[in-house]
Amino acid sequence: NPDYVAPLVNLGLLYSQHGEPDKAEEALRTAVRTEPLNAPAQFNLGLLLAENGKTDEAETCLRKALESDPRMAQAAYNLGVLLLSQENPEGLDWCRKAWELEPGEPKYGYTLAFYQTRAGDDAEAITTLSDLFARGIADADACMLLGSIYERRGDRDKAREMYQRAAGMR
Repeated sequence: NPDYVAPLVNLGLLYSQHGEPDKAEEALRTAVRTEPLNAPAQFNLGLLLAENGKTDEAETCLRKALESDPRMAQAAYNLGVLLLSQENPEGLDWCRKAWELEPGEPKYGYTLAFYQTRAGDDAEAITTLSDLFARGIADADACMLLGSIYERRGDRDKAREMYQRAAGMR
């Protein structure tokens, strides 16, 4: 049935995995035309478009995915990273939203802290990273980031502690 969206999304993913982005895009666009409010279709089309440098269209698709499913943390995360790569500070809000939606996903917390640091908000980054540690999901990258923040702030003891902790995780 050409109107059934899930197989079209799967077909798009399959084509993408096999290095056929044009066919992948065609399948995903068909899925979106068939069911414009289908969050997985919009999300996967958005990812594909972003990978192929079509960032404006990718942003639109990711926003539509979030309109359809406001709890889709992956869409919030990817929209945040996409916007921040274009130096749009709204991306921080989307990274924060992803972390709020899935606080057990360390990638979301780390990415939020990374971009908070880049925005010059080390205090917020420390809070976010501390939350990662409190949840027991911090990794070596989180230790290194926190160590670099402490080092920049002149707290060599805390920086050294984080660097040593990171070394022990690798």
